[in-house]
Amino acid sequence: MGYYKRIIKGENSPKKWELCLWWACRLVLISALIHALFISKADDRKLMALQVVGNLIGMFAWEILMLFPSNNLVRNLPAYIQDVSSIGLLTASFGGAYLNLYYSMPVLDIVMHTVGGVLCTILGYEIFCAMQIRDKTVNSVAIIAFAAFCFFFVAGNVWELFEFIADQLNPSIGDAQHWSLQLAIEADLKDGIGMPNFIDARDDMRYAIIDTMEDMICNTVGGFAGWIILKVFPYHHKGNNDLNKRFTKEVANI
Repeated sequence: MGYYKRIIKGENSPKKWELCLWWACRLVLISALIHALFISKADDRKLMALQVVGNLIGMFAWEILMLFPSNNLVRNLPAYIQDVSSIGLLTASFGGAYLNLYYSMPVLDIVMHTVGGVLCTILGYEIFCAMQIRDKTVNSVAIIAFAAFCFFFVAGNVWELFEFIADQLNPSIGDAQHWSLQLAIEADLKDGIGMPNFIDARDDMRYAIIDTMEDMICNTVGGFAGWIILKVFPYHHKGNNDLNKRFTKEVANI
């Protein structure tokens, strides 16, 4: 019962419309999972099902974090991070991978990485603010914003490493990095939209690395934009939400 109250009535609990959003996204992925397992005849349907399951678990991340002890920083993370992650996972998993939009609509990958860089930087900010709330400390806003940017940079590179490892472990079916020139050519012949890259590879041998570098460039642009947003509007350190003022007063009243 305590866990239920924490989810529904806690300090960082979601609003009703947020719960509706979460379950709407989850139901779409559940339907995709059922289709992949029992209806689809595609050769890679097991891989599609595995991707959907992984992203579906990710849509429960905030509830899972609320299982942690009260002194853990993740308990201070707001529910809205799952609003963003649910929409992002739905777009990436159902739209990008399941519907194959990464090949038929190449701009989606650019948008996802750029926006993802912004959101990942803001997530870093939320994590460091949660740490500040847990420790009840006063911290430099400039340092927190820079740390948020550094968090994004690590997370972005870890994601690229994950894609590389996934393709290495499943070279016959994995295409997380768009390493397969043949798949890209087949998509081009089928949809007639050209190769899914905006930077000219100049040589077919450079196709895969160009895709990875495009991702990293978009990540960096998004992360830098997120850092600028936090420099201009550090929303946990302004007005009535200023954590530094809050903990300065608490220390003064001790």
